[in-house]
Amino acid sequence: RAQPRGRPRKAYRRPPGGVAALRAFAATLAAVTVAELGDKTQLLAVAIAARARAPIAFAASTLGFVAANLLMIPLGALLHGTLTGQALRALAGALFLGVGLLSLLGRRGDPLGACSFVKGFCAMFLAELGDKTNLTTLALAASTGAPAEVALGVAAAAAVLMATATALGSSLAARLPADRLRKVVGALFAAVGAAALATAFAG
Repeated sequence: RAQPRGRPRKAYRRPPGGVAALRAFAATLAAVTVAELGDKTQLLAVAIAARARAPIAFAASTLGFVAANLLMIPLGALLHGTLTGQALRALAGALFLGVGLLSLLGRRGDPLGACSFVKGFCAMFLAELGDKTNLTTLALAASTGAPAEVALGVAAAAAVLMATATALGSSLAARLPADRLRKVVGALFAAVGAAALATAFAG
């Protein structure tokens, strides 16, 4: 018997649950943590923590990191055809390198100054744009079909990474005199900028 014709049914993909969701979360947590451990992201978080109170530094670094990664897709669509990931990395790298060199060489005050939440958030957000963690987040979300679990994994990894960096930065701020601290923070900013520029031109 001929079957009545109608609109083809769309394939329904069930959201992952239980073990699959846990695997997506664990994979994201492990991948992001390993990718950023000891990377320029942590160096920047150390520099932020050396210039701000620990709670502010931790919150600014963590939220800036998470926002840059979770908002990468709509931001990429907005900037498509205008700025490439390579251009964003080069722009952020030049900014950080310039600030770091001014802090190292300047004799009139400290261009870095005290770091507020907004400064720390913006610095971390800029540093993460176009970074490899963006691609990792996108790949994991696409391959697992579990964007919520991937988002939680990114947030958990950020908390682990930034807690470690904040503790180190706060320790430096407590032990180093102001002038030496300024030079250390300037060197960290310059290192972050140089790394971003190297990645941009290498890619």
